[in-house]
Amino acid sequence: MSDQLSEAEKRMEFALKVFKDFPDKIPLQIQEKILAQQVVLGMAPYEAHLAAGEFVFMVQADQSKWPKNADPYKVMWAQSLNPDNSKIWMTFETNTQWPEKGLTRFRVFFQQGKAVEIDELAS
Repeated sequence: MSDQLSEAEKRMEFALKVFKDFPDKIPLQIQEKILAQQVVLGMAPYEAHLAAGEFVFMVQADQSKWPKNADPYKVMWAQSLNPDNSKIWMTFETNTQWPEKGLTRFRVFFQQGKAVEIDELAS
């Protein structure tokens, strides 16, 4: 459990640095959820990463914008500033998304660069 806390603390410190370095890039209501370490609808993939930490992911790149073998990380991170028709699924496991449930795995689906669906996954 102390490892989870130290990871959560590291995530918080990093998020605070991002807020300081780029004060106009992340809306205040999203910053509040990042500090609560919770992913919410409307977040971009990078914001979800700031909130929930490590993840596994899958990207279906917008073929009208990206070449066939585009780097999936580039596609995913580009959605924050230049959203397109790419589809992205990120899977996280935290004890902060639903604190009353404890450690929980969940998947976030992104369209047009924003989280549109958050689903709890079976353990």
